[in-house]
Order: sequence, then structure tokens, then C-alpha cells
Amino acid sequence: MADTPRFERASLVTFVERVLRSAGVPADACPGAATHLVLADERGVASHGVARLPFYVARFRRGLIDPVAPLTVERQTAATLALDAHNGFGMVQGPRAMGMVIDRARASGLCVATVRHGNHFGIAGAYTLMAAREGMIGVAMTNASPLVAPLFGSEARLGTNPISVAVPTGPAADDPPVVLDMSTSTVAWGKVEIARRAGTALPLGWALDEAGDPTTDAHAARWLTPLGGPPETGGHKGYGLGVIVDIMCGPLAGAAWSARVSGARGPDRAAGIGHTFMAWRVDAFRDPDEFYADLATFLSELRETPVSPAYAGNRVLIPGDPEREAEREAGYRGIPIAAPVVTELRALAATGVPFDIVRVA
Repeated sequence: MADTPRFERASLVTFVERVLRSAGVPADACPGAATHLVLADERGVASHGVARLPFYVARFRRGLIDPVAPLTVERQTAATLALDAHNGFGMVQGPRAMGMVIDRARASGLCVATVRHGNHFGIAGAYTLMAAREGMIGVAMTNASPLVAPLFGSEARLGTNPISVAVPTGPAADDPPVVLDMSTSTVAWGKVEIARRAGTALPLGWALDEAGDPTTDAHAARWLTPLGGPPETGGHKGYGLGVIVDIMCGPLAGAAWSARVSGARGPDRAAGIGHTFMAWRVDAFRDPDEFYADLATFLSELRETPVSPAYAGNRVLIPGDPEREAEREAGYRGIPIAAPVVTELRALAATGVPFDIVRVA
């Protein structure tokens, strides 16, 4: 929104670091975790950015997340890892796990890792970007607490179960990767939270009420629909994707599956979330220069597609374009943080952390 306050990135990251440190996260882990969290706001995914900070802090204080938990290897081969996060902070354990995957993929060409006993890990795209910046293709997925009703169902059995894939487009650090980062629900629950804060209605097809009926009232929304909504518009596809993500992150990882995952709306216990990460080197399959040349041609052909008259004024986009534009805009205008979220952050500061975020607009 045009009137959303914007803040200087460095001061926002520093504030988040201080809050995390005050909650017991080790000092050496706070900068990376804070940067990871703020990245969501930079890329326009406000539902997974600093708005989540009060939720994390509340769970730290109730002993529902262990801020100093180790990340251990339970099983491994040359190209696989089975990891245990021991109920650690997702913004710490997730990057550690993806870093291990990238390191092993450098040696073997490819690595797949599962993580059990995890927590909410932010935006999946942050992890696949880690791989793309190393010249690798990356995949990340996670299950989550139940918010999505199965197709034809009247109550939740699945999480939003996001999946991300990032593909590097060249060897230079500033070559923009292709980044798919999506939930397998029609929208993320954070979109409902944003609508509640803004006092706006939801589009029909996003959510169901307590009785399982479609609703546009953000405050009446209880469950989300699978990606695609009703069967007439492809809801079976989103439902199927959500099931596959849950299998990969639940039973395969040895973690809870979505109906048994706790979280913001679940029982007051450890979340039990599972993740799956993958990375592979392009040169394990093709000469990188040839791959990048073919990829550039392919992406150009997509961008040059004529625009339908029904969407005049738009242009054909590549996955990751909107997030990259949001990140670019945040770089020169500041990071947007909704006014109600700023109020919540001030409340956190009242516990002894200086609220010195610099507003720039």
C-alpha cells in the first residue's frame, strides 16, 4: 500500500538481531537469522517477515523453541543427509541445513537432505537462493500446521506446505536466478492476517469459515483452500502438491505430518515440522555455459510472448520477477512494514530492546 511506512534495512536487521539475542538465540547466529527474516519483507513476502517476530519470541519464552539446539546428522550417504533440528529455531537450523546440502553437493554433484523436529523456517525461497548464488539449482520445501482443507473437505488436514525451486541464470553474482516460491494453498495464511490488519475483504475462493463454507470475511476465515480452489478451477492439483510436500517433509523425514504439526494455531507444544532441501551442480548434467545460453533463450522467448488484450499494460513475467522488483524497490525506498506490525515491534521493544529502527518514508 502506498502509505505503508518504510524503514532502513540496516537498522531493521539490527533491531531483529537484538530481539533474537534477548530471547536467547546465540549472538553468532543472530545476524544470519535476522537477515533471513528481513529478506522476506525485502522480497515483498510480508506474511513471513518481521511480522512473525512476536510469534517466535512468544514461543521462545514458553519454551516451545530451543534457541541453542544443535543440528545433528542421523543418517548419511555421499549424496544424502537425514538431519535432526532438535526443536531449534528455524531461521538458524534451516540455513545450517541448506549450507550442509550445498557443501555436499559440491563434492558429489547432488545432495538431498531431510530435517525433522524443526520449526517455521521463513520463506522457502531464501534457501533456494542460497544454492543459486553458488551456481546450483536448489529446492526447498516444508510442511506446516494444518490450515488447508483437503479438496471436498470442511476442515484442515494439511499445512500451506510451500515449495521453492531456484535456478541460476549465469555465473555472475548479479545474474538474476529464476525463483519459484509458492505455497500449495491458494494463498499463505499471512495474506489473511494482512487483510485482517487492513480491514479488507478476501477474494472469494481463498478461505473457508468454521462450517467449511467459502467466505470473503477475513475475520471469519478459519481454513484455506488448496491451490486452485474448487475442483472446477484445479483444486485437485494444489491438494496433490500439498500431499506430496507433506510426505517428503513428514513421514520421509521422520517428522510430524501436517495434521499433527503444532504452531500458531495448534496445541501448545513443539511444532515438529519437517523440511526437505536439495541442491545439484549444473555441470553434473551439462556444460554450464551451454546451459546458461539455452536458458537465456528460453526466458527471452517467454518474456517476448504477446500480451493478451485482456491484460493490456502488463507483461509476461518469469518466476521471481515480482520478488526481485520488490527487493530492488526496497533497496532505494526502504523496506515496507505495515503500521500494525510496527506497533507490535514497539511492544517487543518495551521488554528492553531499543526501538531504533530508522524510518525513511
